[in-house]
Amino acid sequence: MNTKTSFSFLICFLALSSIGRAQLLNRTVVKFNVSGAFFKSYTAQYERVLTPHSTITLSASYSPNAPLPFRDALLNQYGDNQDARRAIETTLFTKRIATVEYRFYPAGQAPRGWYVAPFVRYASMDISNDYTYTTQDGVLHQAHLNASFNAGGAGLLLGYQFLIGKHLGLDLWLLGPFYGTNVNAVFTGEDPQWTSLKPADITKLKQDIDNTDVPLYSVESTLNLPTITAKLTGPYFGVRAFGLALAYSF
Repeated sequence: MNTKTSFSFLICFLALSSIGRAQLLNRTVVKFNVSGAFFKSYTAQYERVLTPHSTITLSASYSPNAPLPFRDALLNQYGDNQDARRAIETTLFTKRIATVEYRFYPAGQAPRGWYVAPFVRYASMDISNDYTYTTQDGVLHQAHLNASFNAGGAGLLLGYQFLIGKHLGLDLWLLGPFYGTNVNAVFTGEDPQWTSLKPADITKLKQDIDNTDVPLYSVESTLNLPTITAKLTGPYFGVRAFGLALAYSF
């Protein structure tokens, strides 16, 4: 091999090495979901590039004493019923969620571009609300109920990640339906005015709770006054959609 050929080979080798090192740069992306903060939901995310087509992503979310999602829409639908209005307005939840995603980037430019991400998640939630009802004598009763449950699920997320410059970026979560294990949430509270209830009031109270219409869920109550217990059973499901996260890559 002559000197000119050796020099050309060295230049090519250095160029390829530089490309290889460039591909290894910015393999880590940390993110904060800015859109969720408007709903008192705070999510931090860590994404690590595995190959040009794939990454692994870990997320942790926390929602302290947040109101019901779409509360205004629920009030518009049920606001004419004063008991339902009070229940919607007083419902608060504290939610903790851990999510693991495997992201596939079809264009092979991970962590940028379109991606499809199968994911699994685990949720732990505490819920509280005031259950109000009016007796036949027109007396307003109020029982403060609390419940907790844990659930897991799996789904598929479609999104797009922009990387702007060397470090900054945006991660757009477009649509991610998920479905999971059964939820068994037991709401328990006490009615401080229970001694004034008549047998007909107790019968109607149980019927009202048992006939609560929650799509895909069943509700069953037990009255051992002054304690009121309502068990909510159904699937853990939902949609991750229209989330926007601020990203920093390094």
